[in-house]
Amino acid sequence: MVVDQLVADLHRAQVIASLVVSNPVPGGRAVLQELGEVVFLGLFLDQPVRHAGDCILSRVSDRTSQYERIAFEDLNYNSYLRVPDLLQLQQLQSDPPHHDEMFFIIIHQSFELWFKQLLHETDLLVRGFRKGSMSRVLKVIKRINAILACLCDQIQLLHTLTPAEFAGFRERLGTGSGFQSVQFREMEFAYGIREEFFLQFFENDPEAHQRLQARADAPSVYDEFLQALHAAGYPVPERLLAGQRTSTHELDEDLVSVLHELYQEPEGNYHWILVCEALLDLDMLVSKWRQVHILMVSRTIGGQKGTGGSSGKAFLEQRVHHRFFPELWEVRNRFFHSPSAR
Repeated sequence: MVVDQLVADLHRAQVIASLVVSNPVPGGRAVLQELGEVVFLGLFLDQPVRHAGDCILSRVSDRTSQYERIAFEDLNYNSYLRVPDLLQLQQLQSDPPHHDEMFFIIIHQSFELWFKQLLHETDLLVRGFRKGSMSRVLKVIKRINAILACLCDQIQLLHTLTPAEFAGFRERLGTGSGFQSVQFREMEFAYGIREEFFLQFFENDPEAHQRLQARADAPSVYDEFLQALHAAGYPVPERLLAGQRTSTHELDEDLVSVLHELYQEPEGNYHWILVCEALLDLDMLVSKWRQVHILMVSRTIGGQKGTGGSSGKAFLEQRVHHRFFPELWEVRNRFFHSPSAR
C-alpha cells in the first residue's frame, strides 16, 4: 500500500511540477521544493509519503488551486486575445475549400494587423515631435522600422504560393485587392503622400473614407518633423510651416540647405542627425516593401491586371520611387557637389 501511495503521490507531484514549470506562478519555486521534500521523506527516510507529507501536500494543493484559479478566471490568454473570435475570421470563399486560400487570408490579415500597429505608433511619433522629445521619437521610429522590416520578410511567405495554386482560388476574390487597403493608404497619407484620387475608392465605405480624409486633413509626419526642427532653432523656411507640404514630389532647395548645414555640424546636432537617419531608414524600408511587393506580384501573376482593376505590376512600379522625405535623400548630393567636398 505504501508503494502504491508513493507511486500515486509521485505521479501527482510530476503533474503539479509540470504545470509550475510550464506556467510559472508566484510561489512556484517553493511548490517544487516542497514536492522534493515529500519525495525525499518517502524514498530515503522510509516514511510513507501519505503521512509524512500530508501537510506539505496540503500546502501544495492550496497553491495548485490558486494556480487553477489564475489559469481559468474569466480573463485568460484566450479571452484576453479573443482567440476563438480570431480563429473564426478566416472564411474561405472557394468551394470546395482550396488548401492555399487559408494561407493567403492569414498572411493578408496579419499585414492589416501590422498596419494597424504602424498607425498606432505613427500617432505616438507625432506626439513625440510636438513635445520636442527626440529620445521618444527615436524610440518610436526604432519600433516602426522593426515592424516594417518584419513586413518585408513576411511578404516572402507568399513566394511559397505557386501560380497554379493561386489560380485555384483567385477568381473567388472578386474585386478584392490590396489596392483597397485603407490602412496602407492611411500610412501613405500620414507620411505625406496624399493622392486624393484614392478617396473615391472608399466612397461606399463611409468609415474608411472618413479615416482617410482625417489623415489628409492633418499635418503629416514630415510637417511635424519640420515644426519640431523649427522650434529647436533651425531656420526652416516659413512657407513650409504655414501649412502642409502639398506634395512630396517637389524638392525644396532651401530646406535641403538647412539639412545640409545641420549634417555639417555633427557635434552640436548629433541628436537631430540621428532622427534624420532614422527617418531615412523608415523611408528605405517602405521603398523595400514596395519593391518586394512588385517582385512577389511578378512571381505570382506575371503582368496580369490586379483583381481590383488596377494594372497590377505596372501600377506598383509607378509608385516605387515615391519618397516620404525627399530632402533627406537630396541632401546627400550636396556633399558631393559643394566646393568643400572636392
